[in-house]
Parts: sequence; C-alpha cells; structure tokens
Amino acid sequence: MAQAHRHARTQTPRVTLAAMAACAVAATVAVGCAAAGSGSPAIFSGSPAVVVRDQSNGHTVSVKVGDRLELVLASDYWTVRGSSLPRVLRQDGPTSDLPTPPGCGHIPGLGCVPIRTDFSALAAGTAVITASRTSCGEAMGCAPGQRHFTVTVVVRQR
Repeated sequence: MAQAHRHARTQTPRVTLAAMAACAVAATVAVGCAAAGSGSPAIFSGSPAVVVRDQSNGHTVSVKVGDRLELVLASDYWTVRGSSLPRVLRQDGPTSDLPTPPGCGHIPGLGCVPIRTDFSALAAGTAVITASRTSCGEAMGCAPGQRHFTVTVVVRQR
C-alpha cells in the first residue's frame, strides 16, 4: 500500500505538468479563435511573425524583407492558393491544420479546424495571397462574398 501511494506521488507532478501543458495549448487556441472571430483586422506583429486572419480579407498589410507572415484561417474548408509573386513573398511549405478548438468536436466535415500557411518576405514588392472555398458549413454552400480570401502584402526594405 505504501508503495502504491509513493508511486502515485511521483506521478502527480508529471500528470500536473501534462494537464498544465494541455490547458496552455487549449487557451492559446481559444485566444486565436476568439481573435479570428473578432471584428478587428486581426494583424498582430508582437511576435517574430505577422499573423493575418480571416478579418484581413480585402486588406493590405506591410512587412519587411526577412519577416515571416502566418496566414491563419478559421476553417479547413479554405484552400490557400499561395502568393502571386513567390520571389517577393514565398510560401514556406504546405498549409497545415492547427489543433481543433474546444467545442469543435471531432466529427469530420464540420469545418471548424483552423489552418495555417507560412510565408517569408524575400524582396521588396507587392504580392497577393489568395484562398478559396466552396463550402461554408456541412452541406452549406458559400454566398458569393464568402468564397474568396485575398490579402495584399507590401514588402518593404529593412
């Protein structure tokens, strides 16, 4: 009995750390999803990357040569087409799914899993990032104004 109790005590810090890490990830995703649902243009540059979200659709953002840009869209229904000028703004790898936000569920086809596509600003100039979708919900087509995403990226010299 004492042995089992001692074993439980040594496991508690690991379990606590794992739970804290899971909560931190959930909180980060929740904040990201809350920002994606807010009415602001949702362009943040407080980190090493400029983050562009759904609300930036139709807007222009500025970055400097050498900056990273992360495009985060709130639904995996989007297909990111990439940059219009890869020599100015290069897509760095394929689009990837972000963690499923709380309350989304794990049912395929819900479309509530956010996606992320990374870009690097290589040279001064202007490029356009585009994305498109045909579905805006399970078995629900998109209205014409919801089918396309564009953000113009002006890359300036440092």
